[in-house]
Formats: sequence, structure tokens, C-alpha cells
Amino acid sequence: MLALEAGHAVPVDALLARVWGDRVPPGARRTLHTIITRIRHEVVADHGALVHQPGGYVLDAEESAVDVSRFRALVNDAATAPDPAPPLGEALTLWYGDPLAGLAGEWAERTRQRLRDERKDASLAWARAVTGHDTAGAVAVLSPLAEEHPLDELVAAALIEALHAWGRTAEALVHFAHVRRTLADELGVEPGTVLQRLHQRLLRPEAVETVRPVPAQLPVDLPCFTGRAAEMGRLTAIAAGAGTTAPACAISGPPGVGKSSLALRWAHLHRRRFPDGQLYADLRTADPDDATVVLTRFLRGLGVREAHIPAEAELQIGLFRSMLATRRILVVLDDARSAEQVRPLLATAPQCFTLITSRAKLSGLAVTNGAHMLQLDVLGDDDAHGLLAARLGERRLAAEPEANRQIIRQCGRLPLALAIVAARLAQHIDLPLAHVATDLSRVDTDLEPFAHNDPAIDLRTVFERSYRDLPEPAARLFRRLGQYPGPYLPMSAVASLGALTPDSARTLSAHLDLTNLVDIRATGRLHLHDLLRVYAAEQARDTDSPATRRAATRRLLDYYLYSACAANSACYPQRETVRLGRPARGVAVERFDGDASALRWFAEESVVLPALLSEASKLGLHQHCWQLTWAFAEFMQRRGLWGQTLRAQTVALVAADRLNDRLAQALCHNSLARAHAKLGRDHMAVEHFERALELHGGLDEPGLHAHVHLGLTVSLSRAQPGLELHHSLRALELFRLAGDAIGEARALNNASWWRAQLGHYDEALADCRWAQRLLADAGYAQGEGHAWDSIAYILACKGDFTQAAACYERAAELLHGCDDLHPAAETLSRLGEMHLRAGDVAAALNAWKRAAEFYDALGNVQGDAVRMRMASLERP
Repeated sequence: MLALEAGHAVPVDALLARVWGDRVPPGARRTLHTIITRIRHEVVADHGALVHQPGGYVLDAEESAVDVSRFRALVNDAATAPDPAPPLGEALTLWYGDPLAGLAGEWAERTRQRLRDERKDASLAWARAVTGHDTAGAVAVLSPLAEEHPLDELVAAALIEALHAWGRTAEALVHFAHVRRTLADELGVEPGTVLQRLHQRLLRPEAVETVRPVPAQLPVDLPCFTGRAAEMGRLTAIAAGAGTTAPACAISGPPGVGKSSLALRWAHLHRRRFPDGQLYADLRTADPDDATVVLTRFLRGLGVREAHIPAEAELQIGLFRSMLATRRILVVLDDARSAEQVRPLLATAPQCFTLITSRAKLSGLAVTNGAHMLQLDVLGDDDAHGLLAARLGERRLAAEPEANRQIIRQCGRLPLALAIVAARLAQHIDLPLAHVATDLSRVDTDLEPFAHNDPAIDLRTVFERSYRDLPEPAARLFRRLGQYPGPYLPMSAVASLGALTPDSARTLSAHLDLTNLVDIRATGRLHLHDLLRVYAAEQARDTDSPATRRAATRRLLDYYLYSACAANSACYPQRETVRLGRPARGVAVERFDGDASALRWFAEESVVLPALLSEASKLGLHQHCWQLTWAFAEFMQRRGLWGQTLRAQTVALVAADRLNDRLAQALCHNSLARAHAKLGRDHMAVEHFERALELHGGLDEPGLHAHVHLGLTVSLSRAQPGLELHHSLRALELFRLAGDAIGEARALNNASWWRAQLGHYDEALADCRWAQRLLADAGYAQGEGHAWDSIAYILACKGDFTQAAACYERAAELLHGCDDLHPAAETLSRLGEMHLRAGDVAAALNAWKRAAEFYDALGNVQGDAVRMRMASLERP
């Protein structure tokens, strides 16, 4: 307010009225005085003075220090200047936003409108002054001015003249028709004399453009594109939901996933939606910091003559957006590097659509430009099959179905990999699919089967485009990830591979995620596609020393060993431990806040155990090999993973033999024996148990020794019956010697079971109840569950079915509660048999139904056997 009347006194009452209107609050004068003081110190201190005079406050400042004064002086200078454009241009640069922003009231609105009119007049005068030599600049300024003042005929006339001078007479005529319609609708009048004469002049034959160019820049469509129905549908929905803003969609995904193919297929299918043309730019080789090359090409395609294309990027952007303002154009920006590269090229008219593809996740466009994000993953099995069938024919695939499945699996359902293999097979029509599938079997370590002399489709080259843009710390971590033998990594494993702090691992992983070289899942686990993992391993072999790679693998194995031991402590605190050294420097061991999180970790990570053992064996890390197997053994046994246990323990035993470590050998033989026993191979189980006993004979490990005697009893009862009670009592002695009260109670329960088999029910029942109380007091739910199972069995033998059923239910509840699902299922199976013996078929079916559910949760085929038993009873 003071700046608008610089050099003149403004009364205090006038200032109060301009700020607060008719409702000046109490204390307003004090507030005004405070504001005046702040203005003196913070605003005008170095540019003049703010003084109080009898007539009010006066801002005493030089004209150049007050933007509105400077603006008006420059506009006055332009009125007498030979070329008014420079002073007017300088005057317009002084404007920032709306004047008196945030100030309400009648005076403020009146003054604000006056200033807007001054700016409009200056803009109009500048545009007229430059129309003869900078028509593009004139159109860029006049187009938004015409939108802001749709009823101003002088502005409309200036824009029409500028469009005509630029060679866009057809657009000038379209704008005249638009203005004429607006005047008729809003005011009920025809255009004035100036516009009418201008219109007549444009209608002369020599003035009219014959054709407005319609660009058709899309590259050729892929004839064999298949699948992606959901993604195609989403793109269509995004393009249709324009509203008042220009829709845009950024398609991103890992290299080779088919981003460009999807974009071009959709663009070709929907060309008719955009009758004014399709613009296309491959941004891969474009300068990410200079949009002028692409904009120039777009402007040429839209019919702008070379001489009329401005050199400055900002003017080109304004011109580009003005050209699209009245057109329906599709803009395809392929292989963009960053959001910054894309923003100047976005179509801003609501009837246009910008389709972007990028190897990076351009989430910044969603934040600042409202763009939609479409993340592509590898193809589903059906779409992958469809891709091969489109190129090779269903008949050829049907002739070799297993080879077809192997090819899809070995290509990781990555579209580019599948397309490379399909092209090879299409070129050699007599080449069996099985031959190619065999060749692809080496892709676990080598991408050579996907090599091609065309860099655009050579898989290594395509991956390299993303890899070479990484900063070295991220590139180094990516190479380390190639040493992981599975697709999913916990973040602590990532940190261990890279010898990083957890925070650094998360930061670098997020960078790799943004470039789509990895995918961080909602669980926080990192996913690496198999072929990208092979590429990362190749880069590691080419870049890093063998010692560096070996150290990374050692840290990974340490991560799994020490984390598995921590999970054992959380889930199975009563389990005996083995002696470990210290983990390598840089290993980030998992910390568990309870057994639930530890069990989740076991379930997620046990699938990678075979590959870890293979890596340990290849590097000669035999200690890691058997200790890792031991660390996962309890979880695998409780989940009934007997086949996996056999395979893992066999590898571990080889490692223990190479170390000549008697304790390790004994532990492996004991675990192998238990697995064989559960699979019904009792003679093999007895052999391994006896070998474990032999090895323990020279060791001072009474607790571990006792476990072998305890485990031997079941297989012995089926293969060589008669010594079961002897081994149970020997286990009882050894547990007592080791000071293991829980083991002692378990051995007592086991001995009582075998006494019951001999018919000594009362003595057995008393000992079982004593064992149950001891185990309950110790808080060992698994052992207590087995004790209740023994009690139930004995009560059933004594004919007390009601009490026996309650004990079986308690046993199943305890075993299920500690994730010991296989014994829980066995308990429920026995409960069903007891109910059937008692004549309660419905109760038997209910127990077996629950047993089958437990077996199913474990993926155990015994669930099918239980259902067959149920079906035999349900049939009439």
C-alpha cells in the first residue's frame, strides 16, 4: 500500500481501512505500528526510509527500489522509444504472481484489478511490438492472456494476427470462431470492427493455410505382441479420464520387460483417439539436461517453420504447449532417464495424452505433475506361452510341452529373453525346442544364450544401460547381489553381502529399486530377477578379485548361520547349542523380538538353504556347511520337511567327514536317522542311529548322546523290536548326567510309552503324568504336548475314551501352539482312530479333518491319505 503511493503521505485511518475494511478490531493501531516497525527494519532499511508525518506515513524510496514504480517508468519509456519491445520486456520481468496477494477488501480488489489491467496492456503492447520478428514469443504470451480475458477483442485480435504472421492461419481462423461464439454466448453481440476486418483479411485465398500438418511419428508396431491385457486396459482408462488436466502415464520396469513394446502397441491401437497426430521421441540418447533438440523436432512435426522456432528452451516449451492447446495429440516419450528430462515435453492440454517409458521409477512425476505410474513385471505363464506361440505356432510348442515349459522357466518369463529365443527358433524351423532348452540350462551362470549382434536386443547390452548409470557404491552392491543364490533377500543379508550398515544397505537398495534393477517388496525383502542376478555375477567376475567375492560369500553364509542360531534361541530355547566362533566383520545378524518373527524368518529363508550349502561346498567352507544344516534342522523337522532334511543332511555329512569332526558327524547321522524314520525307512534309520551312537562313544556330550538313544526307539520298535525300553532308560541316565531336567522328563515320558506297549499301564500312566508336570513347570510346550499324547494313548488303552479325548486335544493344542505341526497332525490322527474305536464316527471325521489341514499346511502328502480314510467312512 505504501509502495503504491511512494513519496506521498498515507493517513493512518486509510491504512487501517485498507487492511481491515469497516471492521477495524481493537488494538489495530498497535498492530499497525508493529508492522510499520518491521517494514522499516526488514524491508526498506537499505533502500530508503519510512517516516511518519502529520498527514500519515510516507515511503521515501528511489523509483528503482519499488517494482511498481519501476514498471510504470519502463512502460512510459516504451511509449516514446523507437523499439518499445526491450523496455516493455524488462517491465514484464518485474511481475511475480498476483499483486497484493493475501490482502482482502474492496480497496485491495480494486487496486489489484487496476494493476492486472496495466500488466495486460503492457503484455499486449510487447506482443504487438515483436510479432514481426518473434511470432513464436508473441503467441506464447498472448495465448494465456486470451484464456484469461476471453471477451477482450484487442487481445483476441493480437493473437489472431500473431498466429497468421507465424503461418498458422487456420488456427487463427479457429480462434476467431471461438471468440465470436464466446461474445455471442456471454454478451449477445457480434465481434467489433477490428476483429471483423481482420477476419475478412484472413479469408483472402492467398492468406489461408491449405493443410495443418498431422504428425505420425510412431515407430513400427510389433506384429507378434501378446498379453498385457490388464495393463492395456489401465492405459485406456487413464487416457479416458482426462477431465481438466492432461493425463500422463509413466511405464517403468526392469530392463527387457517390454515397456516400449507395451507403449507402442497401445499407441498404435488408439491412434484414432488423437486425430491431430502422434509425436514420438527416443530419449535414450537425448541430452537429459537439454530439451531443445526434442522440442525442435516436435515443433517441426507440428508444422512450425525453422525460422519461427525460438532458440531458448523456455520459449520452445511455451510454443509447444500453445501448439497443443487446441489439438488432440498423443506424445510418446520412450526410455526417459529422469522426471526432469520429461517435464518440458509433457502435453499440458487436457485432450492430449503423454505416454512415458523409463527404466527408472519416475515417481516425481506423480507428485508434481499428477502422472499415473504403471509398474511392469515379468509375464505370467500364460502370456509367456502366448509370446512363444505367436512367433512359433501352437503346434510346435505342443509337440514338446516339457521343453516349452523349461524355456519359459529359464527365460524367467522376461519378454526380451523369450523374444530372443523365439527368434532363434523361428530362424531354424528344424531346431528342436529340447536342444534350446538344454543350451539355456547354463543361464544360471552365463548369459551367452541371449547374446545377439544387434545391441538393441542383446540382453547383456540392455542390462548394461541400467548398470552403467549407477554410482559406484550402488554398482558395487549390485555386483554383490549376484553372489546371492536365490531371488529374495532380507535387507540384513543385503547389508552382509556388501559389508554395509543397515541404513546404507537400505539407501543403496532404494537406489537400485528406483532404477528397476531390483524390486523392494512390501515386506522389505529385496527381489532380484534370475537373469539380472546372472548379469550381476558376470560383472562381479569381470570387476572384483576372487578374494573380494569369496569374502562376500563368507559374510552371507555367516549371516545365515548366526541368524539361524538366533532364531533357534527364540523358537527352541531348550535345544542344545553348538559352539560357534565370531561372525566376519560386516555381518548384520538378525535380531528377533519373539518366536513368531523367528518362525517367519525360518519359513522364508529355508528355501535357499540348498543353494547356500552348495556355495559353501564349492568354496570349501565345510564348517559352515554342517553348522548351517544343524541350525535349520529343528525347524525343518517340526515342519515335516523330511525330503529336504535328507538332502541337506547328506551334504552336511560329506562336509563333516572332510573335517573328520566326530561331533558334526554324529549330529548329521542323528538327523538323517530321524528323517529316514519319518519316511518309514526304519532299517536305514537304525543304521544311522547306531553310527551316531558309535561316534558319541568318544565324545563328552551326554545330552546330545541321550537324544540319539531317544530317537532310536521308534525305528527300533519296527525294525528290531525288544530294546526300546533299554534305550529310553539309557537316555534317562545320560540326560541326568548332563544335568538336563527337560531331557530327563522327555526320556521318562518315552520310557513310560514303551512300558505301556508292554501292558504296564498304571506304572506308565503315573510316570507320564509326572513327566507332564515337570515339562509344564519348565515351560517346554513341545515336550508337554508329547507327554499329554502318551497319557491319552494309555487312557484309551484302559478304555477311558472321554479322558483320553481331552488329553489328545490338549496335546494337539500345545504342539500346534509351538509350531510343531507334524506331531500335532499325528496326535489328531490317533484321536480319530480312538473315536472310531469308541463308535463315534462324527468325532473321528472331525479329528481327521483337522489333521489333514495340518498336513496340508506343511505340504505333506499324508493329508491325502487321511482324506482317503475319511472318504472310506463317509461312503454308504
